[in-house]
Amino acid sequence: MKTKNNVQKAVLRFAAVVISFVLISYTVSAQDFWKRFLENSSFGHIAMAMVDSGEAMEASAENAAGVDLFYETEIDSRLEMESWMTSESNFAVSAFHVEEVSDQSMDLESWMLDQNLFQTSVETESALQLEEWMVSTDVWNI
Repeated sequence: MKTKNNVQKAVLRFAAVVISFVLISYTVSAQDFWKRFLENSSFGHIAMAMVDSGEAMEASAENAAGVDLFYETEIDSRLEMESWMTSESNFAVSAFHVEEVSDQSMDLESWMLDQNLFQTSVETESALQLEEWMVSTDVWNI
C-alpha cells in the first residue's frame, strides 16, 4: 500500500512538471501573438497603448492625424458649508478619556528586616587544582 502511494505521488509530481513546462513554453511563444493580433483589429490603437506605451504613443500619433479628438473638462460641484462643520461641540471634545492611575506607595514591613527568614550563609568554592590529564600530551595530541 505504501509503495502504491509513493508511485502515485511520483507520477503526479512528474505530471505537474510536464504541465508546467508546457504552460511556460506556451506563454513564451504567445508573448507577441496578442500584439500582432491587436494590430489588425479595430481596437488596435487602444490595445497598443495598453501593451507598450512608448511604441503605441508614437504609432497612434502618426495614425491619428485624420481623426478628430475632443477633450471635455470636468468640474466638481461647489462645496457647501453645513452646520455640523462649524459646531465647536463636534471638534472640541476629545474622543479619549484619560485617567491618571498610580500605584500605592510601598511600605517597609518588619518581616522584611528579619534576617532569620533569609538564608545568609556564604558559599565558597574550592580552589582549582591542576590535574595530570590536563597537561598530558597523550590526551590533547599536542
